[in-house]
Amino acid sequence: MTRPFLPVLALCACLTAGSALAAPSSADAALPSLNYDPDTGAFTETPPPDRGWQAFADLLKKATPSVDTAVPLTAAQIAGHVSALIDAGRAQEALDIIAKRQAARDASVTPGDDVQLRYLQGRALDALGQRDQAMAVWRQMTTDYPELPEPWNALAIEYARRGQLQLAREALDMALVSDPSFAPALENLGHVQMRLAQESFDRARAAGGHAPKPAQAPAQ
Repeated sequence: MTRPFLPVLALCACLTAGSALAAPSSADAALPSLNYDPDTGAFTETPPPDRGWQAFADLLKKATPSVDTAVPLTAAQIAGHVSALIDAGRAQEALDIIAKRQAARDASVTPGDDVQLRYLQGRALDALGQRDQAMAVWRQMTTDYPELPEPWNALAIEYARRGQLQLAREALDMALVSDPSFAPALENLGHVQMRLAQESFDRARAAGGHAPKPAQAPAQ
């Protein structure tokens, strides 16, 4: 008899991570690299090579001033680039950029925390199979930023992957306390609740219980 609910492994495949606090970029093998200036802590993007007008490009290159006039990327642009690296299977590169970014912030006059990059750090660690470290990042985020639903949702996915469905449900409940309309958590909660219901039926059968019989019409 086919079971009406998904097993844990299939459940994990159904769970959705939701947004990465910034709009995720699509995977792109030709993703441009970032240049990092350790003196300023700024990242700039290397433009793709121009395939035409080579003579004109050479002329412009000769006229280029010796001072670097590249415009540093914004925090949102850096986060989008890091997210795209993770999606493209280049999680280690993403971690390297996050580490450099955090080092630059720590060394600045007014150090601070980049929430987007902290969340993406967890994603990158998870992509590399370092799931305990990823969960540690997200757990700390739930302490530092309990109002954000994304870290709670990410934790729920990891709990479900390990078969810890009660913890997954609790994490999803917290995500929905933070944002009752957070769609990924709503969807994931449905999957988790279905699996928990299936486990209850399995325990009842193992204990000798019987499935309720359908009601019959009274005899005429």
